[in-house]
Amino acid sequence: MIKSRSRRKSPLTWSLPLLAGALLSSAATAPAAPPTASAPPPPAATPPAATASARPAAATGSAASQAPGDAELHRRAIVIDTHADTTQAFTYFGMDIARPQPDLDLDLPKAAEGGLDAEFFSIFVFPKAFKPTEFYGEALRQIDAVERVARANPQRMRVARTAADVRANAAAGVLSALIGVEGGHVLGPGDPATQLDRLRALADRGARYMTLTWSNGNDIGGSSGDDSDTRGLTSFGRDVIVQMNRLGVIVDISHVSDPTFWDAIRTTRKPVLASHSSSRALTNVPRNMTDAMLKAVAQNGGAACVNFGASFLDEAFHERESAIWAKPRPADRLAAWRQVRADGARLTPRVPLSRLIDHIEHLVKVAGVDHVCLGSDFDGMPALPVGVENVGKLPAITAALRARGMSPEDVEKILGGNVLRVMEANER
Repeated sequence: MIKSRSRRKSPLTWSLPLLAGALLSSAATAPAAPPTASAPPPPAATPPAATASARPAAATGSAASQAPGDAELHRRAIVIDTHADTTQAFTYFGMDIARPQPDLDLDLPKAAEGGLDAEFFSIFVFPKAFKPTEFYGEALRQIDAVERVARANPQRMRVARTAADVRANAAAGVLSALIGVEGGHVLGPGDPATQLDRLRALADRGARYMTLTWSNGNDIGGSSGDDSDTRGLTSFGRDVIVQMNRLGVIVDISHVSDPTFWDAIRTTRKPVLASHSSSRALTNVPRNMTDAMLKAVAQNGGAACVNFGASFLDEAFHERESAIWAKPRPADRLAAWRQVRADGARLTPRVPLSRLIDHIEHLVKVAGVDHVCLGSDFDGMPALPVGVENVGKLPAITAALRARGMSPEDVEKILGGNVLRVMEANER
């Protein structure tokens, strides 16, 4: 999901999402019913009754004037992560995220430990693993898989479609599963009318954002990850954004080329998200955002969600991580991913949690605290910072932000409040 600073295509651009790149032969490990555009999702409007793990009520009276401790603040906040590639693991490799999974950054036990209230599960179809005619069907298959996990674990995870759903589920101590489509190439191939019909169908299935491109350019516009990086939004791409605004699907500008970003900002009439991008001023890779972009997102009313990937946070680590992709790997995709993760864990020096906090603080300084959020890229990156190696470690971010002097109210905005605001603005 990353491209090197040079204009030639990096091995990282296409090799990173090994979990996502499961070949069709891998599907035998997790047989599923054929996807259907009209399959009803699990109900989201009526969460189960609150349990002992439900969110504590906000303090009132004199207690409200006292700053909460870090743990209490984290429990009180609605914590939202805007991007995880874990979907690939339970769709193509049959991993049961209801149980602890050592190979994954995110499973339901770790999510509960980390106080996560809502996760945008990435619906990502690896372009080199499937034929273009299969992209859309695979996207539906992944949505089916998210819904199956929710149906199998109704007291722990429920599909959410609105900010109100997220708030209700959080109050009941239930994880909200939100759908985020990564890459508009899943709409194709087809003429504009066909692709717009597919966009409407994805919205009907619960898609709450769509990343206009992945690391490959498409009919919508150019990407930061290939030779389309000088290309902006197409005429069809403008039609897509207009329709997304009508449907309440958030325009996600992570991965896009710089020209596509600026065209999208000028076209959209609703707040955007950068679902998993960090600061280019601190780590100069094209997938990160310039200060000018951050200011534009703020002016648009949107939010930029910091990516936890170590190579997004530190340039020197980015260069070292690039080298691991040159190594030969097993044909088995899961075995290959395990090797990559092991190689990533051995890279030194490791990137500390403080570097992730540096990026959050920079985004706050440039865009303002109302326009910053968290987009981990869990299960899509070979290495994460020391101290936040998986979703169970999310409270460390709250503690680190408080240690740097950030107010409880501002921490709550970054943990999830800003994402809820962007969702609500797109629902109107």
